[in-house]
Amino acid sequence: MQNNDRAAYQPVLASRPARRTGTPLLFRSFRSTDQGDIVTLLSRGRPAGYLDIKSAIFDWQFHRNPHSDGRSSFLVGTPNGTPSDGTIVALNGFMPARIRFHHQPMLASWSCDTYVSPAHRGQGIGKELIKLVSNAAPLMLGYGISDMSDPIFHAYDWQLHPHVVVLFYHIAEGGIAGHLKNFGSKLARRTHEHRPSYARELGCEDHTPFSAEVDELWEASRSGYASVVERDSAYLNWKYHEHPLHRYITYSARFHGRLQGLMIARHDPEESVIVDYCGPAKDADLMSELAGAAVADLARRKTLRVRCETTHLPLIDALHRAGFLSSRHGSRFRVRSNLPTSDVLSGWFLMTGDSDNDMMSGTAAASSRT
Repeated sequence: MQNNDRAAYQPVLASRPARRTGTPLLFRSFRSTDQGDIVTLLSRGRPAGYLDIKSAIFDWQFHRNPHSDGRSSFLVGTPNGTPSDGTIVALNGFMPARIRFHHQPMLASWSCDTYVSPAHRGQGIGKELIKLVSNAAPLMLGYGISDMSDPIFHAYDWQLHPHVVVLFYHIAEGGIAGHLKNFGSKLARRTHEHRPSYARELGCEDHTPFSAEVDELWEASRSGYASVVERDSAYLNWKYHEHPLHRYITYSARFHGRLQGLMIARHDPEESVIVDYCGPAKDADLMSELAGAAVADLARRKTLRVRCETTHLPLIDALHRAGFLSSRHGSRFRVRSNLPTSDVLSGWFLMTGDSDNDMMSGTAAASSRT
């Protein structure tokens, strides 16, 4: 498989920036003057405070991404017959990502913030929007896809990953059911507890930037992942250190001072989240120790539970050993390939922090997903 870059792959959005549809809309690429209209549209029907939150992270999310390659950050739809800067009634956001796909460097894009104004629904606009979005990059990715959008993505051959596992470590849940969950996590941890490596030093740092040693760690580790977003220091700093609203905690493991792996989490009094991991792909002992350190620290900071989502079997095993229990509820992760390959789902390493899944907290986060 050859590397794909912007010159080698010309998406539909680049060659046809505006398109007339069967519905009375004109689709075109994002302009800087669109930002206010986009944030306002996305805020309709959302929880209180969504507009302020989305406004605060917009530039960071779409314009400061170190993986950006210059492509448009949105596809927007305006009614035909209006000026070119007329009211936006449909849109889809793009978050560029440098990834490894089947071990090869690749350009991809996360689809996010898919939205059609309620007054324009039921006219086929959503289908036309996703049809165009599907060809925006060599590989298109969607994570946390809504019930409303999912059938449309399916119709345009976005393949559903069958094994996104959601896990919880229950610490201080209330009620009878909650106490049973708390006991279940403690029992699972004690049952699978292994003796830690005493030569390994575990550390904890609040909202600290990532340095060149993370690049060295990722360079040494990335060959173990078949398909994954590149987790270099520039990306991790943008995603977790430079976030305009959230503050993240890094748990590190070192051997004689050398960084072996790190895990990243966000504390919340109700539900803390382990969002990312960078390190060897198959070292479940290391992952389990880092997860245990994260749980212990987050419990000291007072949280009811800790959540993590992933597709990675060694990490799932490590989390189980650390006391995490699998949930019956999953999350949708779909992949649409514009490459000559049929196997698009195998080997994916996905975590909670991928795409826009942890960019906004609470109910605003759930409503902001694709």
